[in-house]
Amino acid sequence: MPKDDRFKQSVVATLARRAANRCSNPDCSAITSGPADDRTRAVNVGYAAHIYGANPGSARYDPNMAASDRSDITNAIWLCGNCHKLVDDDPIRFPAGLLFEWQRAHERQIGSEVGKVGAELRARYERRHLEEFGKLSYVAERILIEKAPLWEYRLTAEVLRYEMAPVLRRWAALKRGLYLKRNELIDKFQFSSWMSKRQAELGQIVDAFSELMNVEFARAWGEPGVAGIDIDIVETCRLMAEMCSSALAWEELVRFTQVDVRLEEVRRLYFGVAGNLIDEAAKVPEHLGSVFREDPQPGTYNLTITLGLPDGWAEAITAAYEEATNAILSGRH
Repeated sequence: MPKDDRFKQSVVATLARRAANRCSNPDCSAITSGPADDRTRAVNVGYAAHIYGANPGSARYDPNMAASDRSDITNAIWLCGNCHKLVDDDPIRFPAGLLFEWQRAHERQIGSEVGKVGAELRARYERRHLEEFGKLSYVAERILIEKAPLWEYRLTAEVLRYEMAPVLRRWAALKRGLYLKRNELIDKFQFSSWMSKRQAELGQIVDAFSELMNVEFARAWGEPGVAGIDIDIVETCRLMAEMCSSALAWEELVRFTQVDVRLEEVRRLYFGVAGNLIDEAAKVPEHLGSVFREDPQPGTYNLTITLGLPDGWAEAITAAYEEATNAILSGRH
């Protein structure tokens, strides 16, 4: 197993203690440690198992997950050797969501045995708190509940990954021409107005992107040494995904529009302009994941996001539009 995807020993030890050295499978609950023949040693038959698989081909592997998240305690469940093999041999029967439910229920049960009243109140608080956020991934819910060091950035990466996934899949399908929509016919004498509207919309999308990246995330994360605001982090991530949805809708509008054949080159030059913002937004969770691949060192981490147009784009579209306009006015085809 690649080093980056292994659980650190500190994670394994913490996970075992949180599970009270019992298997988290509710149909098992076997004790996973006990005395060895050597009175100075103990036997351990428990494992820190990956919920989402550690490597391609392993059970429940998610290719969109950062390596740092795969090796984090939020992706771990304590199981005995038999149950570990059971869930990895049959990932269809034992999906990730079920294992997250096992883990949560088991820790709640152990907590109730350690301190019944406190555990019940904690569970009630967690349920009420998570209700504020609506639907989240299981990983995001664990990050929110546990709030380990640097949780703000891990939460951002996970919520962005989860919320943006549908848009990224749809954008990839659009680029490959895998779906169609009804074409809107634009009259050649209305094309200039249509083009101006698309440019104005694009400017609004870019402004939203810039504000989210440069202002809203920093505000939600809080000043160094100050805890972030969890609800604001989630909301900012969802606004980023919504911005990507707007960029996708813009791309669809451009691609599923029918224009005079002499204006076709102008229309085609718009392809991918808003989609570039989607590609740039996808770099954010990837960057945060790469930062946390190892324990991050104190300092500043920079991510460069390019919001500009392709080199020579303005000149190309101006020339194409002038040529098309001259052809229309002169009656040429």
